[in-house]
Amino acid sequence: MLGLDQTALLLDGLKPPAGMEIDAAVGTTFTLDLTALLAIPVAATLASGEQDGADSADLLEVVRRHADRTVLFCQAGAISVPPKYRAALTFVEQSVVEARKPPGGIFHPKIWVVRFSRAGVYSHRVLVMSRNLTFDRSWDVVVRLDEEPDAVRTMDNGGVVEFVRALPSFAARDVTEVQSNLVADLSSTLATATLAVPTPFESGSFAPLLSRRDGQPFRGTCDHALAVSPFLSEDAARSFVDTATNRAVVIARPAALDASADGVRGAHRVLRMKDAVLDAERTIDDTFDTTATDDSGSGAMLQLRGLHAKTYVQDHGDFASCWIGSANLTAGAFSTNVEMLVRLTGPVGDVGVDSLLSPSPQKNNLSWFVEEHPLPETSKDSDAEEGLSELEGHAFDVASGQVTLTLTSAGEHWDAELGITPWQLPAGVSVRARLLSLGTDQGVEVVQGSAFWPAIPLSLITPFVVLEARVGGQVRHVLVRAQLVGDPEDRRRSVIANAIASRDDFFRYLAALLGAEQGFGSAGMGEGLFTGGWIGGGSSRVLENLLVTASRNPDRLASLDQTLKQLRDRSDVAEIVPEDFHQLWDAVYAVRKGAIG
Repeated sequence: MLGLDQTALLLDGLKPPAGMEIDAAVGTTFTLDLTALLAIPVAATLASGEQDGADSADLLEVVRRHADRTVLFCQAGAISVPPKYRAALTFVEQSVVEARKPPGGIFHPKIWVVRFSRAGVYSHRVLVMSRNLTFDRSWDVVVRLDEEPDAVRTMDNGGVVEFVRALPSFAARDVTEVQSNLVADLSSTLATATLAVPTPFESGSFAPLLSRRDGQPFRGTCDHALAVSPFLSEDAARSFVDTATNRAVVIARPAALDASADGVRGAHRVLRMKDAVLDAERTIDDTFDTTATDDSGSGAMLQLRGLHAKTYVQDHGDFASCWIGSANLTAGAFSTNVEMLVRLTGPVGDVGVDSLLSPSPQKNNLSWFVEEHPLPETSKDSDAEEGLSELEGHAFDVASGQVTLTLTSAGEHWDAELGITPWQLPAGVSVRARLLSLGTDQGVEVVQGSAFWPAIPLSLITPFVVLEARVGGQVRHVLVRAQLVGDPEDRRRSVIANAIASRDDFFRYLAALLGAEQGFGSAGMGEGLFTGGWIGGGSSRVLENLLVTASRNPDRLASLDQTLKQLRDRSDVAEIVPEDFHQLWDAVYAVRKGAIG
């Protein structure tokens, strides 16, 4: 466990097994980068990964298809402002659900529950981790649990089912019926899924912390204990260290160790990541200029570095129990926050404290990354990076309220009025707002929770609103997803059609829409298949794929029908869609009209 050769990428963990596709996915994160959310369906579907960042029609179709079956819960106010607005964001609008800030805490779990399908057969996967859905370059940990019908040792799913079912209750604003049904359906099938306990562990369960002052889930006593946590608080650290009757080890950031020195002083060893490791990270970042910049006017986007993993190990006799997930070793994590941990128990020789820290050359473990940290004589006043600043707290509270964007037709354009309730900012705090699709020069002052933008083009309507909170010289930018009132019917329908500017664009879109069925649209897909009056069996192949898709996934053809209707209203439709394809489509649609609505 936690060996140097056991590395993984989050996006790889979300890729479907061979021959299957994502049927439903529910995730949680504290902070969210919308670009990272867009990357999930692209990584899961487009094997080549050769996307130039442009929102092409085929990429938009892939995002649309996966977004319709994905719900992601994140802390309200913790969505970072992307460098630019992208049309693809239209399709993840209904995927994002902001969770209100629980009293005295934050919404902090990191988990994905994914259901894959093929011909009506389901398979589930659960990822429990310390990683946010961002592009942070930090050291994190993830546990991947796959469904195996014939598994000898299986997880106790009760905790994760309870957690998923509870998620809609944390939403800052009402979830849609579609979102509610997806969460309920996924939790129902997850309840009977046989998730295999990963080798070499022998048993496992989930420990959800639902802001109920649950307290630490660890054993009251153990032989040896290890805590890996970037953030600490004195009482929480002392409580964990005191469970060990023999040795306790704490690994954390230097600032956290200094701020909680009195809480970890009873530990046998106090460790930090080696300076050489952190120096190497900084050198790589400086060399390749990996720090993201934000052209939206909100300044550089904060990216985490160094230690971010959260892992707790307790040896007890011949066994050791490991807790892995989102919770830091702080009072808030185990009392007021919403968190998720997974517990795994296995032989102490394989997963115990010594197996993770033994410095012998044969051991491929954490000992390569850590070094002793000298503690100060007394705890320092605070850890500058821990917790929320006062301004961040105000921004999170605003984002946790009711946020609406009311649209009113103004000829070919739309007037947009923002409403935020309750509006209870302390004196001296001001807020400006703009739609994410608008330039920074179009930000307006929010007065008593209201702001207004006249004559917005249809293509720039978005529920994503940038809020800029200021007090004194401090500035905090947050992104919120408002509830649209009076959303134009054809707004979402027109996005893909607007991205199709040529016949090649149309072919690529069709390949993305049909490609998952019979390999249609794989490498080599191009205009040659459609030209020459459907010579060479091309029309037969397309017809076959249309009929297979109509039978297995009729909703995809509903999307194609909407796109074709948009294209037929354009003067250049003959240059984009072959006339023969219109005839073929009309025949397929007539046969399958009942199925595709």
